[in-house]
Amino acid sequence: MADEIARRWRGLMLRLGIDPGTARPVLDELLALYGETGRHYHTLDHVAALLHLLDTHGQGVTDRDAVELAIFFHDAVYDPARRDNEEASAALTRGRLAALGVAADVIGRVEQLILATRHTSDIADDDTALLVDLDLSVLAAELTVYAAYASAIRLEYAMYPDHMYRPGRKNVLSAFLARPQIYGTPALRALWEAPARGNLAWEVGELDDRQRCGCRTPPRPSARSRRRRTRGRWR
Repeated sequence: MADEIARRWRGLMLRLGIDPGTARPVLDELLALYGETGRHYHTLDHVAALLHLLDTHGQGVTDRDAVELAIFFHDAVYDPARRDNEEASAALTRGRLAALGVAADVIGRVEQLILATRHTSDIADDDTALLVDLDLSVLAAELTVYAAYASAIRLEYAMYPDHMYRPGRKNVLSAFLARPQIYGTPALRALWEAPARGNLAWEVGELDDRQRCGCRTPPRPSARSRRRRTRGRWR
């Protein structure tokens, strides 16, 4: 995984006119940050998955270099106990890219893209919509993959007891379900909207069930729920 990430970073630096050797310390810092103890979802695997999705769905992207930079840096700072991870990641990005000599307008654009991954504001352009949608792609994964993601998020928030975590998590999921649409890119909305809503509703139900029974185990899809979701996904 690290070798593939390094290959993509080298190609990006070359396109930006930056010597990959000069930029290697920044990559090493990113590798260390995404490898921090306590990360279970927001890891290098997440970065690699987004780069792959960009290759698959990013044919119409306007500023690919800015989007790729945002993918590399968007979760560089990740601490579940703080509320400004995206702002901190954007600030780190500005400092590292400025030191590498990246143009100020490019840095500003990358910062805007990173801040959009807060998933709380209106989307201003197609590139931003694409990045935000890719960042939410896991919501539409197969149910077993989604359940593993939900369990990984719970592990990242392990410092919070269930009676605090469950209501907070449910509020986040319910807010997505309340949106008129989760995905802003028409093509990805057609692919992902229905399965994402199915997964979110499933996890809300699991949280409610565990609240009632006092269970502490992370959510896992039963055979019945897998059959139900499979039918619903293709309906």
